[in-house]
Formats: sequence, C-alpha cells, structure tokens
Amino acid sequence: MEVMGQEISEELQEQLKYVGISLGLVVLLLGIHNILAPDTGQKVGYTEITVECVGVEAGGFCMGLQKQDHTTYNYDNYTEVEPGTANFYRRVESELMMQAYNICNEDISGMEWTDEASYRNQTATEWLENDNVTLLPCEQTFYRPLPENSN
Repeated sequence: MEVMGQEISEELQEQLKYVGISLGLVVLLLGIHNILAPDTGQKVGYTEITVECVGVEAGGFCMGLQKQDHTTYNYDNYTEVEPGTANFYRRVESELMMQAYNICNEDISGMEWTDEASYRNQTATEWLENDNVTLLPCEQTFYRPLPENSN
C-alpha cells in the first residue's frame, strides 16, 4: 500500500487496522454508556442537570462523550418557600435525597431507605404518597457520605 508516495509495510498496515478497531470499540462502548446515562434536563431539587453530547448525536444517541452540567438556582439568597408550591416539593425532594446519600450503602437497595429518612416530621415513605414528590432508589444515588452540616 502506498500513502503520499511512501510505501507502508504490511506490519504497519496490520497495526493501523488494530488501532482503528480499538478506537471503534471505544466509541461503541461510549455510545452504550450514553444510552444508559440520565435524560437531559432532569430537575432534582434546586439543581438542574443538562447533558450535552461532545461528539456526534443521532436521534438521542450520542457517539462520543456526554458532558453533564449542573446549574443551581437561588441557593445563596434562599428563603423558606410556602408549603404546597412547586419549590416546596423540590425542597422536600432535595432534603430527602441528601439523607438518602448518607443512608444508602451496599446493604440497602431500592427504596428501603425511605423509612429511615424524614423531613418535617414525615418519613420519605409518607412523602412519596404525594404525587408532587419523586424520589430515587439507592441504585441511582451516590454511595458516598456527605457532611450533615455544610455551613
């Protein structure tokens, strides 16, 4: 094979073939990971998560890397919201999910954590009865301890 007037040896051709196959496999694995990644525009409490594709996006499928951007709204000047409003329920979700991060470990799975977490004298199980509150199972939370007091 000749490229730009230079002869390429068979050994180099074979190595280039394996490099191409390896890169194709990496892109395929990244694409599979991106299929399993969270949807764009999820809102969790006061944080909005947007997922952007760095690569080629075809019909909601990203061939490349997905980059998540977290935007927190009205955190520094936060005042207590009125119960029953949309922001109140986002606050409930945030407080309960913060507790879930500390409760969930390899021994607790699914929604078992909801009996241990509480906010405003109601357990997470009781809050889940309200259609305005959505909580995640342990498998979708981070398994790391967070400080209880962030001040």
